[in-house]
Amino acid sequence: MPENTSITGVAIDRVEAGSIAQEVGIEPGDRLLSIDRREVEDALDYRYLSSQVDRELILTVAKQSGELWDIEIEKEEDEDLGLELEPIQTRICKNNCIFCFVHQLPRGKQVRRTLRVKDEDFRLSFLFGHYLTLTNLSERDYQRIFEQRLSPLYVSVHATEPGLRQYLLQNRKPDDLLGNMRRLIEGGIRLHTQIVLMPGINDGAHLERSIRDLLAFHPQVMTLSIVLVGLTDHRRGLPRLTPVDAAYARKTISHVSTIQDRIRESHGTPFCFLGDEFYIMASQAIPPRSHYGDFPLVENGVGMVRTFLDEFHREMESQWKPPTAPIRGTVATGRIFHPILQDCIERMNAVLGTDLRCELVENRYFGGGITVAGLLTGSDIFTGLSGRVHGDFVVIPSESMTGEGGLFLDDWVRADLEERLGVPVRGGGFHLNEFFEAVLQGAGEGIAASPAGSGP
Repeated sequence: MPENTSITGVAIDRVEAGSIAQEVGIEPGDRLLSIDRREVEDALDYRYLSSQVDRELILTVAKQSGELWDIEIEKEEDEDLGLELEPIQTRICKNNCIFCFVHQLPRGKQVRRTLRVKDEDFRLSFLFGHYLTLTNLSERDYQRIFEQRLSPLYVSVHATEPGLRQYLLQNRKPDDLLGNMRRLIEGGIRLHTQIVLMPGINDGAHLERSIRDLLAFHPQVMTLSIVLVGLTDHRRGLPRLTPVDAAYARKTISHVSTIQDRIRESHGTPFCFLGDEFYIMASQAIPPRSHYGDFPLVENGVGMVRTFLDEFHREMESQWKPPTAPIRGTVATGRIFHPILQDCIERMNAVLGTDLRCELVENRYFGGGITVAGLLTGSDIFTGLSGRVHGDFVVIPSESMTGEGGLFLDDWVRADLEERLGVPVRGGGFHLNEFFEAVLQGAGEGIAASPAGSGP
């Protein structure tokens, strides 16, 4: 086994007990260099290359001792090797978009490190639906995308006019967006696209042109989501942008609805979809389920409220019955979702006999222009609920926390809230059944309510 003189590859974080990898002597801290002599750059490479071989493959591993091992492995077609590799090292975006959220973070305040990362990574786009501008793809990247069939990808467009897009991205020269998209499409890659809409900048005729240019690639360009620009109170030194208000939201809905109707007649789909915030801000009804198809953009805030409302209706109709003990508590959320959730809480109180109160929490950490629940901080929730807690517990948005301890963006944890508010605090979950459990079983010991048919 020759000595390793050049460390590359990917670090192995964990080896599953009883797996093939453990049997052949691979250990955490070793580095996976190649599979069948093809370099492994990241965990995505590992998944692809190991899946290409049905029976036999050769792993080249750099041991912590400095030795290089070539390991011949026989495996069944769908058998996993049992390796967990280090996370993908994120590629950083070199654009300076005039609306970039990272540039609007508060200075001098504690903010979770990951929030400061501007990612521009096709691998994260494929794996997690992150949007990228296509401005940093190398020839090697294109070839890898084509070979590994990394489809669909999610593309931030913002405008298809080269000069306008150059201004929005703050690049020194225009990029060939449509040409890059065409190349991906010709290579068999499908795309979802996005426009962050800014009043007076990329709306109106500019928006119509962008929709028209992207529609020309349909069905390979499957969708276009149009979402509101998010503006914090910390935009010092950045271009002045106009906040979105209710009148603008109503105007945009009227404009885009006409375009959607026309495209639906010609293509059988609306193609372009407005983010839920437009409808809530305009106090207009959320479109029906049929409008969104199979909800491909729900993680981008397009159709998320419709999904919530439909699932809430199903839970109320068939799953839950009145609790056997009094349920008194507080459910907190951000400004944009508050009217939706408040209506649902009032229905729960009327039908199930609960005594719940829905409280609006303003975002003071980032500013009033940030209204989504997922960006509420621990200090926001404490300030918003201090002296206003109703009942015996508090349910807060799970999207605002991460990890087992419930870490907020300002480095508060859930235990900090419980200590200061003096009541149990729990997340509302990511699915409606979890929300109902958090609320209806939140009064303390024992089960206060049960899904219909599941017990007394």
